[in-house]
This record gives sequence, structure tokens and C-alpha cells, in this order.
Amino acid sequence: MPELAEVELARRQWAACHGDTIIDVNVHNKARIYRDCPSAALGILKGKILRSSHAHGKRMLFTFAPELHLEVHLGMSGKLSTAPPNYSEQKHDHLIVYTAKAALIFNDYRMFGRVMLHDCANPWADLPPQPQDSKFSLIHVRKLIKRHPKKPLKALLLDQNACPGIGNWMADEICWRLGIHPGIATGTLEAKKLRKEIRFVTFGSLKHVADKNSKASSDGFAPGSYVANVPPKNWLFQHRWKKGGICPKCKTTLARDTIASRTTAWCPNCQF
Repeated sequence: MPELAEVELARRQWAACHGDTIIDVNVHNKARIYRDCPSAALGILKGKILRSSHAHGKRMLFTFAPELHLEVHLGMSGKLSTAPPNYSEQKHDHLIVYTAKAALIFNDYRMFGRVMLHDCANPWADLPPQPQDSKFSLIHVRKLIKRHPKKPLKALLLDQNACPGIGNWMADEICWRLGIHPGIATGTLEAKKLRKEIRFVTFGSLKHVADKNSKASSDGFAPGSYVANVPPKNWLFQHRWKKGGICPKCKTTLARDTIASRTTAWCPNCQF
């Protein structure tokens, strides 16, 4: 599933059309991405200007008026892209928003993604702080540890109410950099070190994935078909995806198991 940096990269695809007026909207009426919003309701975007956008964790918000926003979740396989304005619908295109300059496309072959409309000024007012936000402070992390002392570290990192945007590979990366087994109880952790590594991996992923790429691959963000530029080889990222991967630090073969309901990779020599 796309994580924080991949979602930011996806947002930037449509952000290229900030300031453009929507001249048409093409929807697939029965697609599951509209389970939270009737597809016909998106017709309200016609004639509106795409004014701004931003991401929060694994979600994106595209603003068309002070109280009109389109929220997009990519799910497991969703992707955003743009094409010339004469673009014709392709297989698995469930939403196409046309401007005079471009077509903004939401494609999702598994349809775990979703879209919804908001008619209020700040639909994200109650969302928790992201790891890159100033409000993700040492005090905030201490509160998370105190609130979830028995929760496995990886489960805390994957909790979108605790660490919005962090997913499987980022969680493994953080645990590896901490030198801690991903199944260890959160209550045993030092808040300062945990916050430091969470923010290091967060800002690093934005740098290596969102900033160094102009778009995702044609298959979105699948592990086997990701982006042209990825985190460097001294990150766990490049070694964790398949059995037989080795630790970038000590060259020990990585262990693999299911932790927090997700396939997890760690170094049995460096993490304990």
C-alpha cells in the first residue's frame, strides 16, 4: 500500500493543474471507489477551479472552493496521473477530471481506493499530527508510548492514529535503525530515540521518493514496479522485499515473519 512519501508523489501529479478550471468529470457509476460518495455528486466539480491540494498520511485533499474538497485514498493499487486533454478512458480508470490543459486520472484495478467530497472549511481538523509536523513532538511521542505500553513497536508505527502515513516498509526501516526487534513492547522504548528515527525515515522517504521522482511507474507503487529513484543501499528498503535479503550493516541474512499482521523483515544480529 502506498505510504507517506508515495502519497505525496501521487498528490504532486494532480497538483501540476492547480489554477485550472474543471470542464468535465467522467466517473464509473458502479466502481467501489464511490462507496463513501455517490459518483454523480462529483459533477459539482465541473466549472470549479482546482485551487490547492495537500496530503496527510495516506490521504490527499484537493480543494476547489473554501468549502468544497475532494478527498482521495489510493488503497492498495490506486494511482493518480495526468495525460493530455484528449485522453480517452482506459481500463480501470474510475475517475477522470478534465481541464483545458490535461486529464487528471484516478486508476485503481483492485478498487480498494476511495474518493469522497467534503462541504466544510476544514475536513481534516481532527486528524493527528504527521511525523514530519512540528506537533509530532517529544511530548506527543511520550504520550503515545504511555497510551500503548504493551503494543508491539511495529503495531504502533502502523497505527494511523499514532503515526499517519507510516506503512510496512517505513515501519521496518525505523525498527532496523533503532536496532530493536519489531515485536518489542512499546513501553520499553525511549521516546527521544523513537521520535528521532521516525522523523529521519519520514523526511528521508520524502526526499528519496517524492522529491527525486516525477511520477510512479505504470503499475503504481507495487514492490516489483516502484519508482525510478529509491532510498539508497544503506537503507533496509532495498534489501527487505524478498527472502534472502541481507542486512546493510552486518550482512546477516534478514529474518522474516508476520508481526502486527504484516510481513516483517529484520536483522536477527542487529535487532533484539
